[in-house]
Amino acid sequence: MFKFNKTWLFVLILLFTFTACNKDDNNDDKKSNKTIVEVIDDIMGEWYLWNDELPNLDASNYTDLNKYFDDLLVSQDRWSFIANLDVLLAYFANGTYKGYGFDLKFEEGQNVPRISLVYDESDLYAEGITRSWKLVEINSQATNEMSEDQIKEMLSNEQVDLVFENNSGEQKTLSLSKKEMNQNTVIKRSMIPNQTKKVAYLVFDSFLDSSEAELNEAFEYFKSEGAEELVLDLRYNGGGSTDIANQLAALITGNTHKGEVFSKYIFNESKSSVNSSEPFSDQTSAYGFNRIFVITTSGTASASELVINSLKPYMGEENIVLIGTQTHGKPVGMRVFEVPEFNLAVLPITFHVTDKDDQGYYFNGINVDYEIEDDITHDWGDVDETNLKAALNYINNNTFPAVTARAKTGHKREFVRKGLDELISAF
Repeated sequence: MFKFNKTWLFVLILLFTFTACNKDDNNDDKKSNKTIVEVIDDIMGEWYLWNDELPNLDASNYTDLNKYFDDLLVSQDRWSFIANLDVLLAYFANGTYKGYGFDLKFEEGQNVPRISLVYDESDLYAEGITRSWKLVEINSQATNEMSEDQIKEMLSNEQVDLVFENNSGEQKTLSLSKKEMNQNTVIKRSMIPNQTKKVAYLVFDSFLDSSEAELNEAFEYFKSEGAEELVLDLRYNGGGSTDIANQLAALITGNTHKGEVFSKYIFNESKSSVNSSEPFSDQTSAYGFNRIFVITTSGTASASELVINSLKPYMGEENIVLIGTQTHGKPVGMRVFEVPEFNLAVLPITFHVTDKDDQGYYFNGINVDYEIEDDITHDWGDVDETNLKAALNYINNNTFPAVTARAKTGHKREFVRKGLDELISAF
């Protein structure tokens, strides 16, 4: 999760602008220009949550700035990173990135990746290729013979020829070129038909500035439909803005806790003066649900976990029903430090986040109430998709379906990403 504080950021930028080029009044020759490494060291030494554990590295031993930054981090920090400032700000504002507009995942024990999501501006969306389709070929090479890194490398090309196959065996071949596009963060919002109650379904992919309008539209729709239950699908939502997390929580609770503590932020000892709490915001599109069903995976992280954790003392743990697999485990967040003279963004972990009762050190993830693997063989909102089906079964029958025993292969392939690539999480 990320906190943007315009005043603090502005002061920080001024600080580094002045310290990066400091001229002695009595001697024009005494001029010290801070290097990019020194700027990083200053930020980390002052703001890093574990700043008392920073190693003393010799920067002259490094030719890769990312490697130097990674070696500064404590072992439990899986998240801090540096990035191109322009690219990062464009992504946070509108979900803007350059790519093909889809992501892939593997089923357990399978070697052909399936589409896990498609963005509205993707060429796949226009062609009717959806979640659950297989990607069987890239540039005439079979994907079941390729490693994860080979697939990533081929999809990093500016142009590709791809062959997709649906569950009926029908194939489509597309010749694609990368393009600038905006990720829609509400992947799907719908009412699930033919249930004992009016069930709203929301697939939410990331907490970006552009999410504000998308979430408001979704909850206005649920309000107009008289929704009684909410299934909130956060299975791939790796986080984002704490402001949007607050908005979503307020929309869910119907403004009933406006002004009460939504979350608390605890910084390192030297920055304890900026520890703070954030109240629930006031949302005109707020609707209000008495309970929610949340679909999660290990990809459910940060601001997603913040929403779950911060709602528990208000809604009651029994009314926040988690389905899927244990969440990622990121009860910490970042501040975004802009260093424009190097077109650099530095994103260190700078704070712990808790609920109003100071609960929230879930580094091992948040456990689910009903454990079931992600089902990428069905599209979003398909009532036969096992995670959604489990939620509907509970809504209709007040019980979860029996779990069918299945042999575990221990082999589930993953695309490893880090930093901004992990945030974008798309090809």
